[in-house]
Amino acid sequence: MNTAVITTTPQADKGFYPTPESLGDMLLEGIDMDKVNNVLEPSVGKGNLVRCIAKKVRRSRYGNGRKMEVDCVEIDPYLRSIFQYEFGGQREEEYDDRLEVLKDKRKYDYEARAYRELSPEEEAECKLLAYERELLERVEARIVHDNFLSFDTRKRYSLIVMNPPFADGDAHLLRAIQMQERSGGKIRCILNAETLLNPYTDRRKLLKKKLEEYEAEVKIVENAFSTAERETDVTVAIIRIDIPEPERESEIYERLRKAAEIEETPPEDITDMTVTDFLAQIVSRFNVEVDAGLELIREYSSMKRYMLTSFDKEHSFGHTTLTLCVGEPSRLARGETPSVNAYIRLVRGKYWQALLSNKEFIGKLTSNLREKYYNMVNELADYDFTLYNIQQVSVQMNAEMGKGVEDTIVALFDKMTEEHSWYPECAKNVHYFNGWKTNKVHKINSKVILPTYGMFSSYSWDKETFNLYTAESTISDIEKVFEYLDGNMTANVDLHGVLQSAHDEGRTKNIPCKFFSVTLYKKGTMHIKFHNQQLVDRFNIYCARKKAWLPPNYGRTTYGEMTSEEKAVVDGFHGDGSAGAGAGAYQKILARKDYYLGEPMREVPLLASAT
Repeated sequence: MNTAVITTTPQADKGFYPTPESLGDMLLEGIDMDKVNNVLEPSVGKGNLVRCIAKKVRRSRYGNGRKMEVDCVEIDPYLRSIFQYEFGGQREEEYDDRLEVLKDKRKYDYEARAYRELSPEEEAECKLLAYERELLERVEARIVHDNFLSFDTRKRYSLIVMNPPFADGDAHLLRAIQMQERSGGKIRCILNAETLLNPYTDRRKLLKKKLEEYEAEVKIVENAFSTAERETDVTVAIIRIDIPEPERESEIYERLRKAAEIEETPPEDITDMTVTDFLAQIVSRFNVEVDAGLELIREYSSMKRYMLTSFDKEHSFGHTTLTLCVGEPSRLARGETPSVNAYIRLVRGKYWQALLSNKEFIGKLTSNLREKYYNMVNELADYDFTLYNIQQVSVQMNAEMGKGVEDTIVALFDKMTEEHSWYPECAKNVHYFNGWKTNKVHKINSKVILPTYGMFSSYSWDKETFNLYTAESTISDIEKVFEYLDGNMTANVDLHGVLQSAHDEGRTKNIPCKFFSVTLYKKGTMHIKFHNQQLVDRFNIYCARKKAWLPPNYGRTTYGEMTSEEKAVVDGFHGDGSAGAGAGAYQKILARKDYYLGEPMREVPLLASAT
């Protein structure tokens, strides 16, 4: 086609250089069409770039059956008519008609008793027509305006693809940048390289500044139009710009937040705060978020009458052009005002969940109690997120912890002794002695071996040192039992940090915890070596007394005042069973009766700073 006679305006004749297919393909390199919602082509001409877009969509992962929406702008009326012919349905009908003719040629020949065959030329034509027909199916292209520089729309485009007139390409590219700055998006542009290489005008200087600001990628291509439909020896620049979506603050939320004088904390940091800081901020933040949402719902309710789907209110059925909903969109009928109570309940649940994920708040709970309270989030969503209600949950947690202390301590004792007595290595865990009115009872030694399940992956290809979550959960439950007995006498150790370091370094041996060190073996065992023998003794004494394995007056009378039968039990418990073997150790117990025979802590305050 002679391009010299297809333009009817000076602007088009001056700047119309149809994009060669190879250059269009180069322009779209790196674009993932599966992540593009729509496209703007602001100087479309006959539609060469639209065809390149169609090819790209066809090759995309989800291209089969997908149509890409492409809005186009073209200043020349005749070029618009050509574009309309190519992409408005007429060319598609011609393809269909010709394909139907070729299909008829293949019909069964009853005289020859065989299907007719097409000539090689006709077969090639058939494939080409089917391909071109498929390309047209991949785009839904339309002309939406005539002059891009006067194009005023509030529509947002994921991608602007452009080959603007060489003479004023800088103005066109600046306009595209201005559009994408509103909400973010990509720009791919073919520009006369002279525009960038010789920035002598204010407009070119501004464009250079914008390209630097957005770290645009520029690739110079020589002779790109030397074999094009309309030849020129101009050197072009392929420009790739990715403009991020601007960050916007909610005026409603910011106003309420400043009024409440709370600091903004990133959501990912909120569960790592101390309990004091956490409560000081999160209750206020809860109130601000609820108030902001309620104000938004009120504003929406007031605006609904201005946003009906029809000017004829009698036939709009109360539907609005904009719907505001609580939670999943499918849960709200179109145009319905969101339920205030449903919104408040959803926000309550979010904040209760954050509280029950706070490491300091739940850190003193055993894993089963943590899971229990975390599963209560839906129930707690019926209660306001206030300091009073938080305190009530804390009191309930403390009560449950105290009530279960005895059972928890004895359960760990059983786990370390008889529960795993069948496991060969666990035989070294215990020291046997003849108990009070009982034959061959036991206590734990300073080294304990426990079977572990799920600590290491069962897959041979998995090179992970150990499962961090499983290790922390298992070890923390053991630590909490000894915290009941220890009475906060031992310096705290950051178990998560210690295990994380060991995990990252690939260490599994002698990992230092608060009361003991652990060694983890892939064969499925955990070796525990206690640091404090006195704490182990207190653990043994507590459990042995609960099981009535020690004499009733153990700790109430001296060794010398005991009967021979009582002395025998003490000698077996504190020594090797020989006469007098336990006298010295028992004397030390009597010297520190408050420590060895005292009841364990039954409350571990969760919110001492919140009362």
